[in-house]
Amino acid sequence: MEKNKLVSYSAYAIGEVLLVVIGIYIAIQFNNWNEEKKQQAIVQTNLGILIETLKEDSIYYRETVSSIDWLNGVLDGYEKRLNLPTSNLDTLIKIARDEFKPGVIFAGKDNNDAYNSMTMSGEINLFDKGLRQEIFRLYTQHKVLEESASDHFNTYLVNLNNFNSKFGLHATSPFKKGSIAEAIWEDVDMRELAVAFHPMFNTKRNLLGQTKRQMVKLIEMTDALLIKLNQALND
Repeated sequence: MEKNKLVSYSAYAIGEVLLVVIGIYIAIQFNNWNEEKKQQAIVQTNLGILIETLKEDSIYYRETVSSIDWLNGVLDGYEKRLNLPTSNLDTLIKIARDEFKPGVIFAGKDNNDAYNSMTMSGEINLFDKGLRQEIFRLYTQHKVLEESASDHFNTYLVNLNNFNSKFGLHATSPFKKGSIAEAIWEDVDMRELAVAFHPMFNTKRNLLGQTKRQMVKLIEMTDALLIKLNQALND
């Protein structure tokens, strides 16, 4: 009789333990499922944010490329006129003093807040590994563009300041007309003017060309990533 009671109590105890274990297991599974749903919601939200951000970037890059093409067209016009058989000192003076504009396109666009926030919070790690690597490559290319543009701009700035210190540009000079403005350019030596104008012209051309090449690459990378992000959002 006592033996049967012991067996009965043991079975009851084992049953209680099993119920507790099963309860804990179900709670853990539910918690995991709930956590997974939260993470999926975060991923979906961040996908939407990145898509909108990259759409804005893509528009900006295309507009910048169009502006660069326009500026290059202006430079092409100068170059064509300077290479005509009839080109002379007056041609160079008119372009260098009156027409040449020092302005360039600034490539940098600090639109990385969403990416930086996801990186700092660790939410970027919730993305699929392949997608995460694509995002990282794109934003690394942003830095490449900024650094390259900065290097080329600094080189251009040196030549621009050199020219400006010797002759002055109409666009930046306080003397637009009158005897002082004429005195600055009176008896200008054609060779000296050409030697100062040439590197300024060329480094501006190089800056625009390098910026455009990097922008075109960013457009291609951005558009390709947008396709993948939209696919992930709709899966």
